[in-house]
Amino acid sequence: MQYALTPNEKFSIKDVLHLKVIRYNCRMFIDRFISFCKHNWPAKLFILSGLLLVFGLLVHPLGDPDVYMHLRDGRYWLETGFHVDKEPFAYTVPGKNFEKAEWIFRIGLYLVHQAGGINLLILVKALLMTLAIFLLGQLIYRRWKHLGIAAALLGLAILAPMTRIFPERPYIFTYLFLPLTLLWLDDYRKTGGNDPRADWRLWKIPALIVLWTNLHPGFMVIFGFLGAQAFDEAMRAWLKRDAAAWHRLKTLLLVCLASVLAGAVNPLGFTTYSFTLDIMQSRDYMTFLTEWMPPHWNSEPIFFLLLILVWATQLINWTKIQWRDVLPLAAFSYMALKSYRNMPLFLIAALPILAGNLAELWNTFKPKQWTLTAEKSRTWFLGGSAFIAFVLLLALSNGYAFRGGEIPRFYPQGALTWLSKNPLQGRLLTHDIWGGYTGWFTHGRTKVFMDGRMPTYGEKIYGDYRKMIWGDPQAWAALLQKYQIEAILVSPKNDIRLYQMLWGSGSWNLVYWDDVSLLYVRRQGPNQPLVNRYAYAAVDPRHIPYFNPSQPNVALLEIQRAQTQTPNSFLPYFFEGDLMLRMGMMAQSRRALVKTLTLAADHPPTLLDLAIIDRKENRLREAEHGFRRVLNMPTDPPVWGMAAYQLSAILEHDSDPVRHHEALTWVEKSLQWMPGWEPALELKQRLQSQK
Repeated sequence: MQYALTPNEKFSIKDVLHLKVIRYNCRMFIDRFISFCKHNWPAKLFILSGLLLVFGLLVHPLGDPDVYMHLRDGRYWLETGFHVDKEPFAYTVPGKNFEKAEWIFRIGLYLVHQAGGINLLILVKALLMTLAIFLLGQLIYRRWKHLGIAAALLGLAILAPMTRIFPERPYIFTYLFLPLTLLWLDDYRKTGGNDPRADWRLWKIPALIVLWTNLHPGFMVIFGFLGAQAFDEAMRAWLKRDAAAWHRLKTLLLVCLASVLAGAVNPLGFTTYSFTLDIMQSRDYMTFLTEWMPPHWNSEPIFFLLLILVWATQLINWTKIQWRDVLPLAAFSYMALKSYRNMPLFLIAALPILAGNLAELWNTFKPKQWTLTAEKSRTWFLGGSAFIAFVLLLALSNGYAFRGGEIPRFYPQGALTWLSKNPLQGRLLTHDIWGGYTGWFTHGRTKVFMDGRMPTYGEKIYGDYRKMIWGDPQAWAALLQKYQIEAILVSPKNDIRLYQMLWGSGSWNLVYWDDVSLLYVRRQGPNQPLVNRYAYAAVDPRHIPYFNPSQPNVALLEIQRAQTQTPNSFLPYFFEGDLMLRMGMMAQSRRALVKTLTLAADHPPTLLDLAIIDRKENRLREAEHGFRRVLNMPTDPPVWGMAAYQLSAILEHDSDPVRHHEALTWVEKSLQWMPGWEPALELKQRLQSQK
C-alpha cells in the first residue's frame, strides 16, 4: 500500500521508520514554524521568548517527595499486570484496598522515567506547565487583545506561587486541562448558540473528563464553570425570554450531566467524588500540610494584590457583571484564601476576568493620544524580547533556569543503601514524606509505617504517627511498643524532641548517621546484632556537644567509621575537624575542614572553625574576613554568636576607636544570640572598662 507525501513522493508502510520520513517530518515542521513566524514576527518573537523563559524557570530538580510514591505505584501497576488488590507497601493497613486513583498519571510518570530518567521527567513536566501557562495567556488575550498586558498578568501569575507548586504531581493536569476547557466554553459563548456545530464541540468536555478523571480528581472544578455558565443562561432565558438562551441552557445541562457520568469512568467509579470531598474535609490535611494551609500577606503579597485588584475592577464595572464570571471568581477566591494549593485555580479563574475589566476601564478612560502605531508596537515587542532574553541569561547565570535533575540530597539514599547491606528485622518508622521513596528504593521490600497517602491510613493512624515522630512525651513510647517498631529513620534537621527521648530512654541506639538521616535501633530486640556491631557510644549528631567529652578518642574513631560508611557526607568530616580543633591539633583539623568544604561549600560552622584556626595561628586578617563572612550567611544563632564573639576579640586589640566601638557592638550581639555566655560577658566588661 502506498501513501502520498507530496504529488511527486510516495512511501510504503515499511518506510514509516525510514530516515527519509523522519527528515520529511522535520522539514515540514520547520517550514510551518517559519511560516508562523513570518507574519507579525516581532510579536511572535515576544511570545516565544516569554514561553522559553517560563520553560527554563520550570526546569528544576525534583521538589516534591510524593513523586517517588507515584513512581513506585506506577511500577507496581505494570509489574503486577494491573492485578492490584491490597496495599503492599505499608504494614499499618494490612488488607486495605490499594489506592487506584490517578492510575494513568502514575503509570505515565513511571514510563517517562524509564525512558529518560529524572531529567526527561522534569522536561515533560516543564513542557506541560508551559503549555498550561500558554493556554491561560490565550484566555487573557481574548478578554483584552493586548500582548503586553497579557504578558504582564502572566508574569504576575508566575511571580505568585505558581511555579513553586508545579511539582511532578497529578494536579498539573488540572492546571493544564482547566484553561483548555475554559477556552472551549469561551468558543461556545461566542457562537451565541446559533451554530449547531458549536454544540457538538462542547461535547469535547465530557470526552476529556474520561481521561482527566484517571489523571487527577481535580476535574470536578470544571463543574463550577459549567454551573455558572448554565445559571447565566437561565437568567437570560427567564429575564429576556431568549429562546437561544434556553437552547444553550439545555445543552449545558446535558453536557454537565454527561461530564458527571464521565467522571465515574475510573477504577473508583462514583466514589471518586466522595474520595475527593473526604480529603478536602479532613481536619489533619488542612491543619498539618502546608499546601492546604491558608496563605498569608507577608509570604504571598502578589496573590493578595491580584485578589484585591480583580475584585476592585469587578465592582467598578458592576453594571457589566456577568454571572458566568462572578460566581466562579467568588468560589475560587474563597478556596484560595482557605488553601495555598488552590491559588493557581484562583489565578486561572481570575486573570481573564481581570483582563476584561481592565480593558473596559481602558476603553472608557483611555486618552486619545495613547494609540500605538505599527512601528511603535514593533519596537515595543523587540524591546520586550530583548528584556526577556536578558532575564533568561540572568536566571541562567544565577542557576535559576534549566537546572539539572539529580536526586536531591533530601532523600535518605545512604541509610537505605546501608540497610540493603545490613537487613533490618522488624518494623521501620520513618517520615511520611520518605515513605514513598523508601518503597521505590527498596522495591517494596521494606514496609513503612505510612507515606503521603493520608486517606489510605486515616486520621487515627496519622495522629499516632505525629505523636511518635514528634516525640509526644505522653504517648511516644507506648505507641512505638503498640506498633512493634524496631527501628526509626529520621532527618537530623528536625524532630529534636524525639532525639532527646530516644537518647534519654536507654532503649535505643544510633547505628547509622549522615547529613540526611539517622537510624536508631531498639536494644534487646531482633536487631541486637546490629547494635553490637554498629552502635555509636560516644557520638550523636543531634547533641551539643555531638561527642562525649570524656571519650574524645573513642568519638574520633567512631567519626572516622562514619566517614567510611558515608564517604559523600560532609558532616563526619566536619565533626572530625571540629573535634581536632578542640584537641588543639590544628593541621589535622584544617585538613578535615577543607575536605568538608569540598562536599558542602559555604557550610557556616566549617567556615567558622577555619577562621578560629586562622586566629589561633595569628593570621588575623584572614580570620577577620572569615568571621565577617559567617555573620553575613544564613545559619543558626549559636554560630552567629561565636563568630561575633571571635570578631570582637580580634577588634579588642585594635587602637582605632571606631573598631573598638565595633568590638563592643559585636560582643553585645553575641550575647543576644547566646544569652549569659560567660566568655562573652567577660569580654564585654573588658571593652567597657577600656572606654
